[in-house]
Amino acid sequence: MSSKSKSLGGSVRDKWKLKKWYSILAPKVFGEVSLGSTPAYTPVQALGRKVETTLYDLTGDFSMVYVHLYFKIVANDADRLVTVFNGHELSRDYIRSLVRRKSSKINSITEVTTKDGYSIRLKALALSTYRIHREQRTAIRKIMDDIIRKSSESKTFDELIQDIVFGKLSNDIFNEVKKIAPLRKVEIEKSKLLSLPQLRNS
Repeated sequence: MSSKSKSLGGSVRDKWKLKKWYSILAPKVFGEVSLGSTPAYTPVQALGRKVETTLYDLTGDFSMVYVHLYFKIVANDADRLVTVFNGHELSRDYIRSLVRRKSSKINSITEVTTKDGYSIRLKALALSTYRIHREQRTAIRKIMDDIIRKSSESKTFDELIQDIVFGKLSNDIFNEVKKIAPLRKVEIEKSKLLSLPQLRNS
């Protein structure tokens, strides 16, 4: 190995030693549990980094292992990194397990703003017991969109996230949509934070 290569290797190791490990915390709505740690020269350098985990990792409930959660580092409290909920997604294997032949799949994508100013996009999924007509699918999609919009606009971001992740919003949709056609399942398949309150007009 050349002296130049040795020098570069030593430089990388020296720079790595200068980094410090900072603990990452979930938002208060998730109990500020640990999401792990990340290396950085300063806490500011870690801002904007994203962390992925599952609801099972946060709650210990294995039945929730298919719920993937995403967080984004937005601030620091001394050596602790503070995150915001950045979205969620149900695993593809779980979604595939729900789909049945000779049944209908209805999707709804809705962009809403919570009453405290967070902008978020939600993708909902309804699965009927048997194949239904186009008019029924249209009616179901409208109900899904209306419930999501009304629920989101009347709640804070934290309240909405709890309703999404722990199933209340999907249950509310199910109870209304089943009046149109027999259903097997309703899920909020995916969510994505679009903007924070202070950034919406920037």
